[in-house]
Amino acid sequence: MRAAGRGAGAVLAVLALAGCGQTVAAQPVVTTAEVRTDASCLDTEVLDALGLELDVSLRTQEPAGTTRGLPPAGFVADTALLCDRGETLRDSAGTWWAVTATRLEGDLDPLVRVATRTPAACGVGVVAQVWLVDALGAAVLLPRTAACDGDLTEALDDLDVLDRTEHPAALAQTFTRQTPG
Repeated sequence: MRAAGRGAGAVLAVLALAGCGQTVAAQPVVTTAEVRTDASCLDTEVLDALGLELDVSLRTQEPAGTTRGLPPAGFVADTALLCDRGETLRDSAGTWWAVTATRLEGDLDPLVRVATRTPAACGVGVVAQVWLVDALGAAVLLPRTAACDGDLTEALDDLDVLDRTEHPAALAQTFTRQTPG
């Protein structure tokens, strides 16, 4: 019983000393992104950052959350998917807020270098969201504030546009049918 008491006391003393001796500021925890095979500008995390919510009529299943972060070791990006607020779209249901999905290719090394450093602080407003996608379609969603860095914006501007698509996301205004009277 005495040996157990001395062992516990020694552990407490070591823990107390370890806590008192720290003078180095705690480094922010860098999260490694979840690798997904369904990179989309209609992802709930992306839409939330863009100030939108996917309309119920467009949901095929309950949205799953995406763990954002930095690419895992060994992840080799082949293209980038830039998601931003788009123009409004109109159809028979009404007027929709849209999201513009732009697939980019080129030298992604500068983009990856900028994206993997500490992100800049964002001001108020909507910030474009960026997925990195490998040659087989595996993708990681970068931190929410990654596109706040001016260097990242420059790196994106240096890439070539493969395609650009507008996706309806949230119904802004419904059309009402008027019956002849």
